[in-house]
Amino acid sequence: MIAIRSLEIRMRKHLWPLGAVLGILLVSSVMPANRGQIAHAATPAKEAKVSIANFEFVPREITISPGESVIWTNDDGAPHGLQYNDGQAGTDLLLPGADFSRRFDRPGTYDYNCSVHPYMTGRVVVRAQP
Repeated sequence: MIAIRSLEIRMRKHLWPLGAVLGILLVSSVMPANRGQIAHAATPAKEAKVSIANFEFVPREITISPGESVIWTNDDGAPHGLQYNDGQAGTDLLLPGADFSRRFDRPGTYDYNCSVHPYMTGRVVVRAQP
């Protein structure tokens, strides 16, 4: 009987920190304040999509607001690339199925072309909301 009681005391002594940590983790995962922070952090920025297919950019011209991004996806069977006329870095090789993203923070017109096939051209117009 004394041995059992001694074992109970030792188990309580060593297991209570584990129980405390598990309790904190459980409570913090269901608290409303944390849910709001998580939802806010996971809110994606707006983005527009351009497909590269049949050796052209579709759509060829796209209009977005400042702070938005454009994602180019190579839906073609050949490799392509992106080269911007404003000197901003693009990508030399975009293999089939791959994508590339650029964020545009300032209003303006941004012309670009395929770095592999220079006859393929496109345009991003960044227009501030009135």
